Amino acid sequence: MNKETDSASKSSKRDEMVKYAYDLFYKNGFHATGVDTVIEGTGISKRTLYKHFASKEGLIIATIDYYHQTMYKAISDYLEKDISKSPVDKALRIFDFLAELVDAGKLYGCFAMNAKTEYASKAKEIEAAYDAYVAAIQQLIEFYLENGNTANSKSLAMQIIILFEGAIIRSKGIGNSQPVKLAKKAAEIICNQ
Repeated sequence: MNKETDSASKSSKRDEMVKYAYDLFYKNGFHATGVDTVIEGTGISKRTLYKHFASKEGLIIATIDYYHQTMYKAISDYLEKDISKSPVDKALRIFDFLAELVDAGKLYGCFAMNAKTEYASKAKEIEAAYDAYVAAIQQLIEFYLENGNTANSKSLAMQIIILFEGAIIRSKGIGNSQPVKLAKKAAEIICNQ
């Protein structure tokens, strides 16, 4: 086996572990899901898992990074889907994206937020991974607001993210998208001031 094939195999095993752990963590929670469950589901040895990740927290950070990459792309693609919208309208489509997820029964909340909540004040790296995800989404919203020549776009983007995060939590709690729709209305009001 050459080095390139060996490297691809290692990467494939790592990706398999991350995706499997991501699904388990999202469904069951981080503390409720042990490393042994990930090992059993993937058929990968504990030694192999710890060769790729120094600890369970390292695996969690990798799953947050996976979520960050996939969710950022999904949100970005969704915001760009309707080319007839103004930049501000595109920024506010983030709420439509979330409403569609909730209406489709995806009520587990924000994966990264769930991790930060479970590990609050216990694992700075996990909290930092969440913060990086939120900062990237906020910068995306700010980009559209700036393109729409919106005054105070940085502050406004932060307000929109606060509404977005609140809508995620409330939708998870009551099991429907009504909080998302109300949050979008609030965001429209602050964007039009």
